[in-house]
Amino acid sequence: MIESKKYNFLQNNENRFFIFSTLFLTLASSLRHFWFHSASWDLGIFEQAIYLISKGIEPISSLLGFHILSDHGALVLYPLAFFYKIIPSTYFLFFLQSFALSLSIFPLYRLSKLTKISKKNLNASYFAFLLYPIVFNVNIFDFHPEVLAFPLVLEIFINFKLNQTNITFKLIKNIFFILSCKITNSFLVFGLGIWLIFKGFIKTGYLLISLSIMWFNIIAFVLIPYYGNDNSNIFRQAAKFGLKEEVVFNIFSFTKIIWQLITQIFTLANLEYLLLIILPFLYIVLHKKRIKLLGNFVPFLPLISLNLISDSYPMKNLVHQYSLFIVPFIAISIQESLSPSIVLGIKNYPAWFQKRCSKIIIFWSILTFLIFSRFTYYLGPFHSHFESFKARREAITLINKNSSVLTTNDLVPHLSRRKNINFTDSNVKYNFEEFDEILLDLENPGWQSNKIFAEKIKNELNLNELWFKKYQKDNIILFEKFIN
Repeated sequence: MIESKKYNFLQNNENRFFIFSTLFLTLASSLRHFWFHSASWDLGIFEQAIYLISKGIEPISSLLGFHILSDHGALVLYPLAFFYKIIPSTYFLFFLQSFALSLSIFPLYRLSKLTKISKKNLNASYFAFLLYPIVFNVNIFDFHPEVLAFPLVLEIFINFKLNQTNITFKLIKNIFFILSCKITNSFLVFGLGIWLIFKGFIKTGYLLISLSIMWFNIIAFVLIPYYGNDNSNIFRQAAKFGLKEEVVFNIFSFTKIIWQLITQIFTLANLEYLLLIILPFLYIVLHKKRIKLLGNFVPFLPLISLNLISDSYPMKNLVHQYSLFIVPFIAISIQESLSPSIVLGIKNYPAWFQKRCSKIIIFWSILTFLIFSRFTYYLGPFHSHFESFKARREAITLINKNSSVLTTNDLVPHLSRRKNINFTDSNVKYNFEEFDEILLDLENPGWQSNKIFAEKIKNELNLNELWFKKYQKDNIILFEKFIN
């Protein structure tokens, strides 16, 4: 009986997509980490915080220098730490992230009941969704708590599409979960509220707008200052927008700031960014009602506006998490454009495209995935630590679980389950007395460091009587401080 149920479960098309996607994405992120290509920013930061919370220790990030809640107000880290306490593993975080992304298949299946899309076109829409490059890239790019909100964003928007806009406890609960993942998610909730008002759902729209504004202000001007310090106020993000922190506080500079932000929109970088977003579903431009389909993107407008006025490269590509939440609206638009029963449906495509649309979409999705995702990195760039792989593993096993550690950026995530850890930065003058053990890679010193700086640290420790060499092999060297 049990085997029969399992067989029936696997017979379901959506279940197969979900299982394969979860396993594939989990394997991809785990393998990147196993090959030492994860980083302190952001996996090391979040895992250290989750670990400390799970142990009942105040989550002061030694990497950031302040309480984790004064970073992005990610309250979701606290319930997440409960599960981490049961399964204290980096790979568990990867699984959760992959699970959340893959879970979004099921809301899309619900939408298909409205669109009455054919099975082959529904499968094509799944491929277009799962192979959109940013889904894979964000999944392997360490761990970000806002990804956990991804399926709920899709679920809520599809509910709205199905005219399920009543204010219910479930809706409020889901909105608060989305907000709790990151302060900038309030911009997304604000956008959902605007979209609802455009659609005539005034009451629910104003509620979402009110909740988003309230949440942003509480996190930005109450929670972050309460838990933070001088280095963790909300205006530390000003650098991402080409502004100096002190300028923000100067009311006389307001006009200058607005003008600067506006001029930052009209750049070649933004044109390239918009093209990158569009290319994986470029076939949508063949649709006669493509402008109406773009109405689905209204909820994302506040977030994409942040990305456009920014002068930070990570906010303008398909690698980092800043553009992830455009994907639910792309997935919905693709499925609606393939529907045989709605006004925005498949009949608005050219006849030649209608006949072979599923094959074209799957081919184009695979092609753009291979071009714009970092899947090909597994064939070369992610092999850069193979020569020192065994030595790195051996050195890590020798480090005491309670030691304060200084190491390279890509080794931090393998040692972050401790109260104090930091990475070597050539711009920082370290007090070695703050650490118990120091692990260096002289050949690949990592982000923000270089061979000269790593060699300098090695020479200083060799001359320091308080330190002794605990391990050395294949340019991996571990120092430990003598216990007084």
